[in-house]
Amino acid sequence: MLLNDKSGSLNHLAHDLNNLLTRILNSVELLKKKIPNYEEVSSIISSIENGTFMTAEIIEDILTEANQKVFRKKRINLNTLVTDLINTLGMPSKGNISVKLNLEPKLQFVEGRYSDFYRIIMNLLINAFEAIDNKGNILITTANHIPGKKDLKDPGFFQHGSFIEFKIADDGVGIEPSMLNFIFDENFTTKNKNKNSGIGLSIVKQLIDDQNGLIKVTSEVNKGTEFTVILPSISLPEEKSGNTKKTILIAEDENILRELLSELLTSYDFKVISASNGVEVLNEILKGKKPDLFLIDQKMPEMDGIICIKKLREKKITTPIILASGSQNEDYNSYELNKTINKIITKPFNFEEILSVIKELIY
Repeated sequence: MLLNDKSGSLNHLAHDLNNLLTRILNSVELLKKKIPNYEEVSSIISSIENGTFMTAEIIEDILTEANQKVFRKKRINLNTLVTDLINTLGMPSKGNISVKLNLEPKLQFVEGRYSDFYRIIMNLLINAFEAIDNKGNILITTANHIPGKKDLKDPGFFQHGSFIEFKIADDGVGIEPSMLNFIFDENFTTKNKNKNSGIGLSIVKQLIDDQNGLIKVTSEVNKGTEFTVILPSISLPEEKSGNTKKTILIAEDENILRELLSELLTSYDFKVISASNGVEVLNEILKGKKPDLFLIDQKMPEMDGIICIKKLREKKITTPIILASGSQNEDYNSYELNKTINKIITKPFNFEEILSVIKELIY
């Protein structure tokens, strides 16, 4: 009984913390839109975002260990992660090394843990910096990957789904051809053993394998090295031009978070109906409101999200529904819930993530 009480207390604490972290992330998103001199403070804002995501995953780690649950995957925009990471580290101004970005503006999202992708990019960036002697260039490129003839040697990997790729290229010292087959081996390094353990690239390879991805490397001595990472992605439908404004009904009991989400969605040309609990949602429907999508929080007073969703479905309302949960370890896998909920998104979510799910469901 004490174990159950402890687990319940942890889940309740996680819910409250994740609500606060979601508020921070969405406040930051609004700041990006409203600050006229954003470039001057971008490194500070990026640091806040990175710290918030890392804090959320520490909370998840604690809960997962306590409840023996699996980690929930989140949608991540690698363009944003790359930009935030570079801003946080102040890389564009590090000595005589120039960092340039060539990012696909409509890059598809990947799914996984923020910290895993952070570690992949961080390790590859550090590797590129250490390969440059005094002065040089690093180019980071992202693209939606369309399999072609050059991918025929990996037919099983490219048989299904969509993919993105990102490349990190430097014009540093390069790697000897005889060493290329060993660079992902644990403890292998061409650097001074006292300076670098050589474990970075083996970690990168393992993390990419865990994502069912591929990593490739090409290099030429004294000319540079290029790492290419290909990852499964989420293909979202194109928005159709000329559509009338879509209406989203938000049910969230936290006033500040509800107002933040409403303002952000309005800035993207959505109409918004607000409710603070399930009773208010049903009242809006009784008034004749017909939203194109529901975004409903799980834990609310008077009537929680689960009961509200069941009542909506009992009324034969087939509108897409997103359930927002502040507890990563709740069990939503029952057959009954899978029939009633279109998507479940766990807090903390940033606005890019929730926007991608919305577009997937209503466009």
